[in-house]
Order: sequence, then C-alpha cells, then structure tokens
Amino acid sequence: MAKTICGWCGVNTHMTHQGTAQLVELDGHGSSTEQAFRCDDCGRMSVGLASGLRIAHVNDGSTLNKFWNEYTPDVWAPRYVRGQNFENVPDHIARAASEAHKVRSIDALMSAVLMARTVVEATAKEKGITTGQLVKKIELMAENGIIKEFTRDTAHVIRAFGNDMAHGDISLPLDADDADGVLEFMDELLSEVFQNPAKLAKLKAAAEARKKRL
Repeated sequence: MAKTICGWCGVNTHMTHQGTAQLVELDGHGSSTEQAFRCDDCGRMSVGLASGLRIAHVNDGSTLNKFWNEYTPDVWAPRYVRGQNFENVPDHIARAASEAHKVRSIDALMSAVLMARTVVEATAKEKGITTGQLVKKIELMAENGIIKEFTRDTAHVIRAFGNDMAHGDISLPLDADDADGVLEFMDELLSEVFQNPAKLAKLKAAAEARKKRL
C-alpha cells in the first residue's frame, strides 16, 4: 500500500495514485517507475519513484490498484522536512537543533552532524563558557556541574564527528545510524542542560503552591 509522510501536510497517510505510471530511463543508472499520487489528507499531489519496476503505460486501473497495494515507492517528492520543538531551550539554540533534525530528514547527514556540533558549542557559550576550543568547553561544563559525566562523553562524541565536517575530513562516508546517534545525544544534552531544570522548577513551584493552600 502506498503510504508515506506527505511532503506537504506532514501526515503519515495513504497516497492514492492518479493517472498512469511512467517509465523513466535514467542515464546509465537503469530505470524508474514514476507515479503521481494525491494525499488522502490534504489532497495535494506528490510523485512516487519505484526503481526498475516496469508498469509504465498501464491503462487498466485494476492492474495499477493491485500494483500499488503491493508496492510503495522508494522515493517521494516532495519530501517532508521535519524539525523538532525544543521547549525551554534558548531560541537561537532551539532553532539550530531543529535545523539539525530538518536536514537529517532529507538525508543531509554531514550537515546534520555539523549543526549538532554547533549546538554543543552554543550551549557552552550560553552557560558562560566562551573561550578555548570546544574540547575544553565541554570539560568545563562538566567541571562546573552543568553536565554529567555521561553527557560529557556524548558531547565529545558529537564534537569528534562534527570536527570531521568542520575541518574538511569528509572522504569517509557518514553512516545514517551514526548521524541519528549524534542527534539523539544532542537532544539529551539539551534536555539535561535546559529542559529538565525548567521542568523541575515548574514542579517545585507547583509543590510550593500546594503547600501554601494546606
């Protein structure tokens, strides 16, 4: 069944094929079956590409229905660009962290990792650690009790990956799982430094308010 996150509305939805599939020959790279689809939620049109599946110019609707009940396109255009909302994180850092997730959603892995490194450094600067290389900034965050030992280690991992991008060492391919791990640890850093303290402060305030009512 042709389902995907719609590139227009962001809903994980069924896509209904429109018209006839077309077979496109790719220069030296085989062929691609391309089909127009309409989002069942927002009604806007997308194109699905399924590599090498030769159903082009089929006019029988039942044949197309059967095909798209069994196959889902490998690639969709447009793709949905997904960011994230980072509550209780300073706006400029939250924007950078969301951008890291956005570029990851379109498989721009190096850009995602480089932005995650930027988030680590911006976090240190937000906490008043503004001088020295990033390796020293991370150590000072740990020494000052801003981050725990585990978070310090993960911040160094983000730094190591990001340094490759920042210094032009891009000959080795970046694995998608590694990029996802970097972003996961970036999120944990922001949670520890900004979000968890804000949640605790809110809970303490609620507890104090309850105490006064008793």
